[in-house]
Amino acid sequence: MLTKEEVTSLTWLRMHWEGHYKISFEDGVWQALPVCSSATEILTADSAMHLRDAMKDHFAAARSENASG
Repeated sequence: MLTKEEVTSLTWLRMHWEGHYKISFEDGVWQALPVCSSATEILTADSAMHLRDAMKDHFAAARSENASG
């Protein structure tokens, strides 16, 4: 069962990133799967904020790659 803080963090992440990532929290691991990517990469983190940072970095790199390619 998720804590109130985990539910709040999961809701916040999904609200801000739902168009770009499928976000989940299972067995203490935060995960984000890029929605529009053909890659099977899954971003993982030990906290919601670390996952947020990983998604921001991943999203920025993908945008940069798309702009140059």
